[in-house]
Amino acid sequence: MNLKNPEVIHKLVLHPAEGTYVELKGQVDFAVDLAKLEIPPRPDVLPPEAIREAVARRPMRIVAATVGEDEHSVGMREIIDIKHGGLEGFGIRCEYLGTSVPVEKAVDAAIELDAGAILISTIITHADIHQINMRKLHNLCVEKGMRDKLLLVGGGTQVTNEKAVACGLDAGFGRGTKGIDVASFLVRHRR
Repeated sequence: MNLKNPEVIHKLVLHPAEGTYVELKGQVDFAVDLAKLEIPPRPDVLPPEAIREAVARRPMRIVAATVGEDEHSVGMREIIDIKHGGLEGFGIRCEYLGTSVPVEKAVDAAIELDAGAILISTIITHADIHQINMRKLHNLCVEKGMRDKLLLVGGGTQVTNEKAVACGLDAGFGRGTKGIDVASFLVRHRR
């Protein structure tokens, strides 16, 4: 990283298969022009009370799954679990199907449960599998005549909104996403 005098401040083993989070500091031997830094805008979220009121007036149910052969569940659980400030805390009924779920199963469950949205998570990205799974979700919904009835949302460490939309989904969420970000999107864009 070309840092001078690097120093590890903190490290945390996330999971043996996921790696270690390392926080470090150091000096760089070049100037940073703060005026040229591009700071991404903060997510435009609804107030929690407004989300709860909207869901109370018009209940919402979603199907969520980590798709493909992906065994990661932490991110999706944080988005839906009430204890993490997730969707359940806003009154959204969440049917979590688990990990390593075939995309077809997520679509079939959404149809069977009359859900308004499907949330998929995919972290393992070898051979762009995250994009393949997002396209597959879109294509299956089109094939089953459900695309205009469901909001399709993708998430994961390598997912961006731009990538998800390019794959046919309505939105994509990546690192740092909170339940309120997804809840705001769902309430604003429900079909």
